[in-house]
Amino acid sequence: MKFRIQDISDSTLAFNFSNSIDEEVNKYINLLINSLDGNNLDLLSVYPTYNSLIITYNPLKTERIQVIELIEKLNKAERNYKKVEGQILNIPVNYGGKHGEDLEEISKILSMSEEQIIDIHSSKSYYVFMVGFSPGFPYLGGLDKRLECPRLSTPRVEVPAGSVAIADRQTGIYPFKSSGGWRIIGNTDLKLFDKENSNPSLINPGMRVKFTPL
Repeated sequence: MKFRIQDISDSTLAFNFSNSIDEEVNKYINLLINSLDGNNLDLLSVYPTYNSLIITYNPLKTERIQVIELIEKLNKAERNYKKVEGQILNIPVNYGGKHGEDLEEISKILSMSEEQIIDIHSSKSYYVFMVGFSPGFPYLGGLDKRLECPRLSTPRVEVPAGSVAIADRQTGIYPFKSSGGWRIIGNTDLKLFDKENSNPSLINPGMRVKFTPL
């Protein structure tokens, strides 16, 4: 798969595989990340975005060209890209009311009932493109076009932990109390990030999640 290289800093490279949000491209990037296990370079961090692989390396021990050659080698390697249907993580959600303070307004914007919005939002599973913004915050692609809704014109100073929200063609969950401009439609009691666990994030790139109304 073709990619474009961008220098983010003197020790961070971005390998861009597409100019659009594409689930198959993101899956490919996560496959490359898994293939990096056991490499002998001093890589400080490796993580995916929607369409790029971002690598930060130790410039005192690793050369820029070494990182590029490694990705080129892995990218050219013959692989079997069988589609694997993994287990879906179910997220229980209290929708609307005090749990989803923007649901009523979204209902007016989209000219559909709150019940319809809940049914559509909870009717499918979502692919986790990446985790970021705050630790454990999953960016979930594939939101139904009928629920496409702009972000708030002015972000909230405080969004409750566990808030399930939508913005444009995405949906996501706020793991912690924080600021944010996505529209809140519900809330989950699940703890999305626990630093005491070996893998602190409950949701990781490449997974699928599905929301279950309570």
